[in-house]
Amino acid sequence: MHRRIPTDEEYFSYDGAHCRNLWKQLGDHWLCPGCGCTKREIMRWTRRKPKPWKGLHEPYMGWMAGLHKHHDHAAPFLSGLGRFPDTVICDQCNSADGRMKRDLKLPADFSFSPQEIRRFVLPTPHGRHGVAHLKARAIYEKLVARGLVD
Repeated sequence: MHRRIPTDEEYFSYDGAHCRNLWKQLGDHWLCPGCGCTKREIMRWTRRKPKPWKGLHEPYMGWMAGLHKHHDHAAPFLSGLGRFPDTVICDQCNSADGRMKRDLKLPADFSFSPQEIRRFVLPTPHGRHGVAHLKARAIYEKLVARGLVD
C-alpha cells in the first residue's frame, strides 16, 4: 500500500487542525515518546470531516496529525500521583492504548505509559499503527505481578 508523504510545503503549512496549540508548542525535532515517530511522520493523508464554517460540507481528503495529552487514568484514585507524568503522544499511540484496554478487557482506569506503548506498538509512519497483543498482555501481567496495578 502506497502512503502519501507530506512535502516540505505541506508539512510547514499544516496548522495542527484541532490540535493547533499542541502542534505549535512542539518543535520540529519532537518525537512521539510512544512510537518514536517525528511530527512529520505522524501526519496521515486521510478522510477529514466537513467544516461548514470553512465552506466544506462533505468529507474531504487532507492531512491529519492528532496529538493527545496522555495521562494515567488511575491518577485520581492514587491521590493524583499516577505511574507516569502527563505526556504528549500521537493520536495513533493514544488509540493503541485504548485498543489494548478494550481488546484485552483491562480495567477502564488503567493506562499504559508511553514507554510501555513503545514496547507493543508497531509504528507506521504516515499511517495507522499496528499493535502486538501478546506483548501488551505481558506488560500488564508483569505490572500486576509487581503490585503496580490491580
